[in-house]
Amino acid sequence: MKSVISKILIISLAFNSFYFLNAQVKVDYNKVGAYKYQLQFMAFSKHPDAIAFEKNVRKISDFFITNSETMKNRKGFDLKMITYGARWNDRTAEWTIKPVRPYQFGLRGELVFLFQLFLTNGNQWTVEPPYMKLYINETETGGHAGLLNDGEANSELKKYFFVSTLRSEIAPGVHYYNSLTNTSGQIVVFNPKRAPYWLPVTVRELTQAKLNYYKNGSESDKAVYDFIKPIVDAMGEEELNAPAFYGSEDAILNVNGKGQGLQIMKFNPDYWDRTLPPSSIQYITIFYNEFGYNCADENCWKSKKAEFYRDNGHSEFWEEITKEIPLEKLGNLIDKKIKY
Repeated sequence: MKSVISKILIISLAFNSFYFLNAQVKVDYNKVGAYKYQLQFMAFSKHPDAIAFEKNVRKISDFFITNSETMKNRKGFDLKMITYGARWNDRTAEWTIKPVRPYQFGLRGELVFLFQLFLTNGNQWTVEPPYMKLYINETETGGHAGLLNDGEANSELKKYFFVSTLRSEIAPGVHYYNSLTNTSGQIVVFNPKRAPYWLPVTVRELTQAKLNYYKNGSESDKAVYDFIKPIVDAMGEEELNAPAFYGSEDAILNVNGKGQGLQIMKFNPDYWDRTLPPSSIQYITIFYNEFGYNCADENCWKSKKAEFYRDNGHSEFWEEITKEIPLEKLGNLIDKKIKY
């Protein structure tokens, strides 16, 4: 018992020391940082497609630097930009730069802006510093990244995802989605001359996919199958043919055709312009809340912004940067044919 208490005290002291240490850290805003670039494509960083892709991604980082005063001035931090790429193939258990699913195309990646803060004690925050991230050609973003706990990572169920409400079309090729609580906002940047990037899913399609998955799985999977099969069998044709929404009274099937909850979608393979090179940028998603996280008006945003700065000593960069750039011009970052 004493050893347990001792361990708890040690952990508590360590936590409090860490808390007070970080509470005392202040940013040296008199120091102007530099730009740093890095490409991380696993074993494919020297692949011609990866090099061409990184060159295209550089246009995105240049756009942000040109239009964001915070990024342009770099007061108090080095701005490190990393282009991550490659896909993990669950079926072969290896990395690849090629698509691993039929609805994907070309290279996918993440552009991460790291704000490596200079501290007044002479150190620099380089390990897990504040950051913001953009996803490029990533078919599993823009919604909620698959049906969460449904299916293994490589199962067909992962191609389905539920999406927040379309709040506005900021400009042709720039859509803004968010939940009613303003906590899951995203901007989708796309080519408006292509087919819709998402397709609605019917209750019939999704319930059949779930039945197929759980019927042939483990014993616990089969128990799920035995539970949801009668529920699906009891559905009428009208509901089966209706658009699928996330949620159900049993909280296990989590599919309904009554318009209750968030709509379930899948990525449209016909959206891609496959005549463009694999390194082309055709689809971008960015986390964004119009008035900040969990805020519905400007006054709330100003209050939250001041509170965050007071508590942390620096801006909440991913929230503030997106308010500095001209969102209506994001569509210019998408590679397109000259004529369609």
